[in-house]
Amino acid sequence: KDGVTQIIIKPNCKETVEFAVTEACNLTWEVRVVGWDQVSYGAEFVPNAKDGYTVIIQKIRKVGPTEETIISNSFKSNEPGKVVLTLHNSSSKKKRLLYRLKSIP
Repeated sequence: KDGVTQIIIKPNCKETVEFAVTEACNLTWEVRVVGWDQVSYGAEFVPNAKDGYTVIIQKIRKVGPTEETIISNSFKSNEPGKVVLTLHNSSSKKKRLLYRLKSIP
């Protein structure tokens, strides 16, 4: 999957985006928030295994428009699970979120 997906983040709301991981692979993603003042962003990997541990890829942090216009990150998964991106729009205006994912086995 290499296309761009768009969603709207409502004012004062948290949005999560999940990428399913069906096999061991390298994942790379890019996120762009259009019309932002500041958002909080975090990423984690949640394994399917019941005895597995959640891996924090990026601690939740505030990102402003002058710091990064595109947030990108990558993660090497050794097992099935999902990558969960969390974005919190703390402003009073809605934001448009564009994201894409690339998976390399």
